[in-house]
Amino acid sequence: MRSKWRSRVAAAVTFIMMFAGFAWAMPITYAANVDSTNVMINGSFEEPEQDGRVPGWQPDEDAAALTVSESVYADGERSLQVERLLPAAGSGAVSDAYAIEPFGNVVMTASVLSDEGKGGKADLRFYDADGKLVSIVSGLVGEPSEKWQSLRVAAAAPKNAAEVKVAFNFNGDQTGRYFVDSVALQTHASSPYLTNLGPQSSSLTLMTAAFGKDKNGQDALFTVAQGDPAQFIVMDVASREVKATHPLVALDGSNVSAAWAIVTASDGNVYIGSTPNGTLFQYDPAEDTMRAIGKPVPTDTVIWTLVAGEDGKVYGGTGYSQTLFEYDPASDQTRILKSFKSSSKESHIRSLAYDSDHQAIYVGGADVAKLYKYDLASGTSTALHPPEFNGMTSVYDLQYAGGKLFVRVDPGPVMFVYDPDAASWIVNKNTAYNARGFSPLAPDGKTVFYTYYETLPGGAQQWSLYSYDVNTGAYGSLGVDVKGAGVAFGYVQLDQSKYPGWTLVGLAGNSGRAFYYNPETGMIETPELPFPPQFVELFNIGKSIDGQILSAGFISGGGMGIYSPTRNETKHYPQIGQVEGFGSLNEKMYFGVYPRATIFEYDPAKPWNRTDPSEPNNPLRLGQLGLEQDRPVAMLGVEEENLLYIGSYPIAGKTGGALTVYNPDTGKFDVKRDIIAGHSINSLLYKNGKLFMGTGAMTGGEGKLAIYDTASGRVELEQVPVPRKKAVTSLIWGPDGNVWGMALGALFIYDPERREVIYSNDLFPSADYTHSNPRLTVGTDGNVYGTIFTGYVADRTYTSKLFKIDAASKALSILLESNAEKLAQDDFGNLYFKYGSELMKYSDPNLVVQLDKVQLEAESLQLHPGDEVRYFYEVFLERGRKTKELSGAHIEYLSSRADKAEIDPKGKIIAKQPGQAELSIRITLNGVTVESNKIKVKITGPF
Repeated sequence: MRSKWRSRVAAAVTFIMMFAGFAWAMPITYAANVDSTNVMINGSFEEPEQDGRVPGWQPDEDAAALTVSESVYADGERSLQVERLLPAAGSGAVSDAYAIEPFGNVVMTASVLSDEGKGGKADLRFYDADGKLVSIVSGLVGEPSEKWQSLRVAAAAPKNAAEVKVAFNFNGDQTGRYFVDSVALQTHASSPYLTNLGPQSSSLTLMTAAFGKDKNGQDALFTVAQGDPAQFIVMDVASREVKATHPLVALDGSNVSAAWAIVTASDGNVYIGSTPNGTLFQYDPAEDTMRAIGKPVPTDTVIWTLVAGEDGKVYGGTGYSQTLFEYDPASDQTRILKSFKSSSKESHIRSLAYDSDHQAIYVGGADVAKLYKYDLASGTSTALHPPEFNGMTSVYDLQYAGGKLFVRVDPGPVMFVYDPDAASWIVNKNTAYNARGFSPLAPDGKTVFYTYYETLPGGAQQWSLYSYDVNTGAYGSLGVDVKGAGVAFGYVQLDQSKYPGWTLVGLAGNSGRAFYYNPETGMIETPELPFPPQFVELFNIGKSIDGQILSAGFISGGGMGIYSPTRNETKHYPQIGQVEGFGSLNEKMYFGVYPRATIFEYDPAKPWNRTDPSEPNNPLRLGQLGLEQDRPVAMLGVEEENLLYIGSYPIAGKTGGALTVYNPDTGKFDVKRDIIAGHSINSLLYKNGKLFMGTGAMTGGEGKLAIYDTASGRVELEQVPVPRKKAVTSLIWGPDGNVWGMALGALFIYDPERREVIYSNDLFPSADYTHSNPRLTVGTDGNVYGTIFTGYVADRTYTSKLFKIDAASKALSILLESNAEKLAQDDFGNLYFKYGSELMKYSDPNLVVQLDKVQLEAESLQLHPGDEVRYFYEVFLERGRKTKELSGAHIEYLSSRADKAEIDPKGKIIAKQPGQAELSIRITLNGVTVESNKIKVKITGPF
């Protein structure tokens, strides 16, 4: 402890906040600071103890007591000392609870002095009215320093939050010592401009499954339905009935969206690995209870794979640190075994297999396809990947069965088989394979099953079940149609006449279909099991050309929600998938869907249809971009050229995105792969024959702003708008006519005539998330609004913000401190963002515009009785805006002489008898009524 620091140096603070070390170039306003006061009790720690208790504070969790220092302080004569000298030791302090309102901004500030070690952190812990933890937002204290620093942690309260506590402790098992002083807490009321529009997208998506016994000893299938939160489901295999469901919620209160990993351990317990909170869960079938164990790797967001070992142990692989971990139920502890990350390009362990014969774990890497054998006794690993893996991106699935290692490698997928005893690859790049993994060894002791979409002798295609004999090495098709790619495999005894002995059961695809195959009788059934659909986390939102708001769900298989601002209602439509980008051209919308960069065309004027084969599909699948493209994140229609431009990311592990030009007249895609070498194409703008492209460096380096000449088809200019930023992720036409963009968290303004950056400011220095983020739009007031997902900033904390940039001064105002991602704006000036599965609407009266006028025109004003001609009208809003979104408006079609001519709702003027009539349209919307100009129609004979 260094008492020389008792001098009051609090004035010389350095911000470490969520935006480490940044000196603001322009003013910044935080909404929580407006009309709010400090509610923190004894944030200075100056009040004397009462009955051995520090007023306003208590020990955190397993901490034995609080320590108040009288020798180190920033102000006054005391500070809080937070210390953990041993990893297992208790530490920390937590404040009293303070009342808050849902979506109200909460800001904690403090002075901190780090003495030794690392991992110190401050939490905002949110609780519901029943005292249940629903969310934690954290900020890190920083490295040891001889200067007091300013720590700021801010969040918008979750929708179900009623109270907040401030806590100071350590991350994970890290150790050290730091001091805290001058703690302030500001709370703010909920914004009156916010409306929760509810869930928008639903689907039934099952990523994987496992098999075991339920509490009654019956064969059960365990799976997780993607949702908000995701639901763990127990289904009786014989009766095909759902027996139990459990929502998956992490220890910090955050919802699980999906689970890529499920395994039944040797003791019968079931384990689930989640995303996006990287949490390990344990389900006890005997008690039908679910519990969250925690995050095996504190910094990682996803557990991709789990495999069962001996003695009830399970092993898991994570992203993004590519870490292998072990969970031991005897100690109820997880421990990290090894990170296999050897370069910045490698981030994920995608698959694992347990080898009981050699007491080893096989580890499959992703982004770069690598395979390792990890010896459990020695902790050493050996690389096994053969030359055939070169250029591949992922060892996607592994299965050890019958003394052989079965391997799926992507892209392809292709199948390999490895013999560990002979240290040889006995099957290489078998392309007659397409499944999520392989079955365990069958009860016959020789067979492993998988699937492939094969072409039959007559030309028809089907998802066929294949088998591999581990004794002979023979493999091939059984000719059995299971109706989908095998996703999970298990063996059960159904005790039914049509299913004697053991039966192979699995999921066929990700949408709830199963297959039951009995090898003895050849019986095959492929029922749709009654898994309950779920509302899913939203992935993307956008505005349709008809003025309605589109919301697409996370992970393929989700549906589309279409919200009408004038009706104030959402209609839900099925089966479109994860939409990465929206674009429009010629009164049609285009969706860029992940995976494999699939492009759809949607006509909003026609009914949505993705399920009725007797009617045309709408949206219609146009095709895939190919050339290893995976995520079409940027889509821009250029009416004057009648072309759709698409910017895309390649598949994971590959570099080189593409600019694609789609011609709707020919239906052809011209894919220009790697047009900016080693870069993805993230954002697009167009003006006067020039396409402005924001790019992301995929192999190191800096993001670029590139200019593409559409006439010549060549790139005229590449330049770096903001140094040391790996991606340019958002481009819009700003209020001054210049290009406004963001390179990660840095705002820049680019003059397209001078071709130079005329302004830049790193507004969010910690932002490092490049994927389709942030989002910008110009409001009706001429200022710029945006959302940004800043990425990982602290333990369990991924912040996102809604902000405003003043067009003149460039001053930044934070409107919501968290819980705001993606962004869209409707014709009326309302802003929309996503909050989990729900769509939020932000309606500032200073932004929302009303009806102004209606302009009516007709093809002809000189008619004969019986003539029918088309009419057209445009609806103008205040501040020069237009809209087509009139689905909730009351529209009257007026004629001064209905016996002479009338105007009908279907777009026609109908002439009846000779004479004259004045026609107009009157529209009432949101309490405002506007009548169009009158057009005079003259009808002359003969009849």
